[in-house]
Amino acid sequence: MERKSILKASFEESLNLEDDGFLQFQKKDYYNKLGKAFKKGQPSFWFTIQSLILTLLFPVGMNFMFYVFSISLHDNPEELARPVSQYPVLTVEVYLIGLLIWLILVLIGKFFRRTYILAYRYRFHVMTFLIWFALEFNLLAIDVSLPALSLWGIGAILGMMLILAYVMFTGRVRRLKTLLYGIDVPLNLSDKIANKIAVYGMGVIGLGVVIRILLSSFSIKLSDSMIVLGLFLTWIVLNLAIIAMIIYMEFPFFLQGYYKWKYSEEYREWEGKSLEDWYGKKYLKKHKELLNDE
Repeated sequence: MERKSILKASFEESLNLEDDGFLQFQKKDYYNKLGKAFKKGQPSFWFTIQSLILTLLFPVGMNFMFYVFSISLHDNPEELARPVSQYPVLTVEVYLIGLLIWLILVLIGKFFRRTYILAYRYRFHVMTFLIWFALEFNLLAIDVSLPALSLWGIGAILGMMLILAYVMFTGRVRRLKTLLYGIDVPLNLSDKIANKIAVYGMGVIGLGVVIRILLSSFSIKLSDSMIVLGLFLTWIVLNLAIIAMIIYMEFPFFLQGYYKWKYSEEYREWEGKSLEDWYGKKYLKKHKELLNDE
């Protein structure tokens, strides 16, 4: 009987995720190295200092700089070579809400204390920062592009990127199901339609944007229109790169983390780890039943 969920694999079936090339790359380049920082069930002193510095520089600092840059565009809009939207899309409220959500997720993560899950927890915070970063980047891009592309044009671009993300995600899920269960999952009707829209729709929208920008060159310098076109292409490419990274590399990584949580003892025995190495001293002190079971 065909299983429809990638979250219901048995322990033996979940081991098939090891055959995924992207997951192997993540484990070799990230998990195995970062695991050393949490060897004693908590981050080392220098790792904590490094994480604090990186937090101030990136989640807090970089996203705040996006907000500052957005506001600066509206201080003297008449001095800009290209017009921007009448009102800033990226506001201080957006920044503060994003910061609050990110900090809440960090606090929630503190409840997941098992040593083997700490690397996944840290990576989760990096990914939520990246999503927050992408959101602010898109709002800034909308701010700059709105006068040139109109609300309908920007809506069409964002809609097409969502469809492309859906196509990539469903394709990734089919691949993971094939790995887990050894089944061939065919495309359903909605997937086929989304594939067609993704293949032809983005091309049509992209051509329309190019024509619109080039036609506007009659009223502005050609070099300015090329700059706008370059910014537009950068916007699209960066979004697709982030989406592809999350779907193809991060999704299977966290999926394996889910199965390690679900089958913690089975994975501990399979990896040949002791209770202390797997759970950490502090966790074992609060869950002595694990020692009794041993």
